[in-house]
Formats: sequence, structure tokens, C-alpha cells
Amino acid sequence: MPFGQEGLVVTLVGPVPKAAKVTFADEEIFNAAAQAIGPEFPADFPGKYTENLQKVEIFNSSMFWDIEELARWERRHGIEVKKEPLSIHEDYLKAEHVIFATLVEHPKVPMPQRFVACSVVLQRGVIIWNPDPGRETLFLRSYMHSSEGSGNFVNFVPRGGIQISFASEAIWFPLELTRVIQEPNSYVVLDILTQKQLNTGQLPKPFRLEKTGWMQHRGRIYHVARIAAKLSGKEKWPDLRLRPQP
Repeated sequence: MPFGQEGLVVTLVGPVPKAAKVTFADEEIFNAAAQAIGPEFPADFPGKYTENLQKVEIFNSSMFWDIEELARWERRHGIEVKKEPLSIHEDYLKAEHVIFATLVEHPKVPMPQRFVACSVVLQRGVIIWNPDPGRETLFLRSYMHSSEGSGNFVNFVPRGGIQISFASEAIWFPLELTRVIQEPNSYVVLDILTQKQLNTGQLPKPFRLEKTGWMQHRGRIYHVARIAAKLSGKEKWPDLRLRPQP
């Protein structure tokens, strides 16, 4: 993620389906999933990404239907606009998506002008899937690692996350932007909540089934399938799409 030199913020930017409803969410569902299925960090998650982990605020969200409008927003917040992320965003816009963007508080650091690299190192999602009609509610939050190139770094994550609700024929999670991270890898951990047990036999590589279980959320009992993947940076990854069996 790019780093703004004014106000110690980073921007978190990504696609959502065109007719999606997007709101901020608290930690409730992330905490419930961790309690039911286990800690959200993969076994092979590097320890340096959890060292002195800080919880921060997200605020001032916007939606964009035009790539130049998005670029102006990023410049307004002191963000260096780079060609490759803009190109990915433009492809999403052409594919019936819009771009959601929000500011994320960056922890205070000495000489912030040196902190020029910020990457999403864990893409964490909890997905509730309702088959009738096909509708997904995605709770998303990103664990970030910001460094200044000589060994100094900070780790941070929003206190809550983003809730995205939309009609869909498949379970969807965006992955195309993974290739612009500056760390070697980005990890993905998704808890998929369904009314019936999810068929995970057709998971695309490198996703794997980690655990299954049951959890309660707002008075309903769901089957939970935790799937995870380790995605290398600088490599193209298609969005995850799973079609649950009826």
C-alpha cells in the first residue's frame, strides 16, 4: 500500500461489486470466528509481522467509478500514484466493479519520510454466504507491514474492518492487487460461513482447507470452513470464486 507523507496515513484501496453496500464493521465477527475456529494467523506466518502489532482506526471512505477521480484522491492525501495499481483498478472498473478507498491511521514513527514501503501481509476475511438468493457478506480487514528499508518497521491492523454486501452467484474474494505488494508474500485466511457444509474439494491452488467447525453469529448457527493460501508478490493471482453446491 502507498504511504502518505502528510498526517501519517496509508490508503487502503480495492474493488467491490458495482451494486455493493459498503460500511465499516467492528471486531465482533472476527473475534467470534477466532474463538470458534482458532487464531487467524497461519502456522507459517512470519513472526516479524505480528511483532508489536498495533490496532488503528480507519476513516474517511470514498467510492470511485473513474480512475482519474481515484488518482486525484490519492494525490490529495500525499500518495504517490503508481501505474500498475491504477491499471489493476481500471481493469476492475471495466469488469462491473467500483473502487472503495479509505484512509488508515499509520502508527507514529520517527522520521516518517523514510517509511516508503507498506504492504498488506495478511488478507483476512470472514464470508457469510446465503444461497437463496445468492448473496455474500464479506467482512474484510488487512494486516499491514510498513518499513523504511534498513530494518525498522511497524505492524498494524484496523480495530474493525469493512463490511461488503452484494448479490452474487459465487463466493468471491479479490486477489488481483496481491501482485503489487512489496513483501515477498501475502497470506490469505478466509472463514466461509454457510448454512450447509461447504464442498471444498475444488479449491484452486494454492488454497487449502485448514479447519472446519461451527459458530454462532447473531442468533444463527453456521458451518465454518477456514481456507488459507500463501501468495507470492509480483505474481498475477485471479480473484477467488467458489460456487457452492446446492
